[in-house]
Amino acid sequence: MLEDQLFYVGQKAIINKNGKILILNDPILGLDLPGGKIQKDEFNLKASLKREIKEETNLDVDVGSACATWLYEVPADSGHRSAGRLVYTVAYKCKYLSGDLKLSDEHDGYIWVDKNSYTKLEHSWPAYSVIESYFTSL
Repeated sequence: MLEDQLFYVGQKAIINKNGKILILNDPILGLDLPGGKIQKDEFNLKASLKREIKEETNLDVDVGSACATWLYEVPADSGHRSAGRLVYTVAYKCKYLSGDLKLSDEHDGYIWVDKNSYTKLEHSWPAYSVIESYFTSL
């Protein structure tokens, strides 16, 4: 019998603001989408994602439907708090509602990309194909 695989669950937001989506930069791991792991005793997944977005960006969003999933391993030598762990990630389509972008200390940069500029992103980024699918489905 095969052994069950254990992994963390993360949620990421594809935030649409006037046809552009927000890409963050994690100083350890590189490109990132707003969001994070579900905390202990958080059972409302959309509320959990809204909390993460607010903490990381100061933005208020409407969390829509899940649109993509992927599994990745945080590099063991990355120095990240999740180093060596598998993370199953669910991305949600989100609509920007309000707020001025202000990054938390978890990220050191950002860019808004549209259907003409997303191709300049690093293609090896685990979420690149998710971004590509998002823009090609519009």
